[in-house]
Amino acid sequence: MIFEVISKLVSESLLSLYPIFVKNIGLPLSLQTWSRCFSYALVSGFFIDYSFVIKTLFTYSGIMLSLVTILHIYTSYRGFELLESGVAYSIFYLYPIIILLMSGHKIQSIMLLSLVGVYLLASKEMNFFDLFDLKKGDSKKSDQILGVAMIGMAAFTEAVIYFLVRDIKTLNNWNHIFISYFLGAILLSWYMLDDIRVMKLNGRLSMSLGINSLIGLVGYLLRFYAVSRLDTMVYAPLSYFGIVMSFIYGVFINGESIDFKQVIGAGLIIFSNLWLL
Repeated sequence: MIFEVISKLVSESLLSLYPIFVKNIGLPLSLQTWSRCFSYALVSGFFIDYSFVIKTLFTYSGIMLSLVTILHIYTSYRGFELLESGVAYSIFYLYPIIILLMSGHKIQSIMLLSLVGVYLLASKEMNFFDLFDLKKGDSKKSDQILGVAMIGMAAFTEAVIYFLVRDIKTLNNWNHIFISYFLGAILLSWYMLDDIRVMKLNGRLSMSLGINSLIGLVGYLLRFYAVSRLDTMVYAPLSYFGIVMSFIYGVFINGESIDFKQVIGAGLIIFSNLWLL
């Protein structure tokens, strides 16, 4: 189980870079979504079991995985674009709890420490009560409410993807990636053909394709590897490692300061994960 746990931790470390990437790449969300779907489908196509994929792609689970993945990408990107990182992370990291609830597992009280840890890490740049102070004509508040809805949907779809991947029985996790992104790559390439032609392969689009092909693709390959092999009660709590890495990236990449409250938050998340392991 050690290798599976390591793969989950590494995947969370890589994928927690996505919000920084989304905010700073300077591309429309539509092109970011296309570059992710296209690069994932293209690269994974070299490693899949074609007989399995052809048999599975148009089953109920295959179609649902494709559609839910498209919805997940858009809602997560849109949510992280509209909200401060702290609010977005705190809502998005409800998804491990959603996974446990959907699987019928009893929520252990120790997991609540992870939620407290998420709040302490994020609370430096957030105030949830501000979200409900909606004044007429205040477009910023409207964006916040929309952002909460988007990131809430992203958390739910993240949990649904977990169960769909487990339902598609294959130990070649390239198959999972291809099935997840092939439909999105085809539909978005057709829908956005004119935009892609106009952008061509300028610096930002090339960077988006490159980051998705390297960091994102490896991160999701390792995540699906862990989904297929780890018990739900181990997988779900380990997901909180992602917000610890986001905090670390904020310090080293964005030059954010550290306070004692955030150190305690990170410590609570790590402690609760070690306890459940």
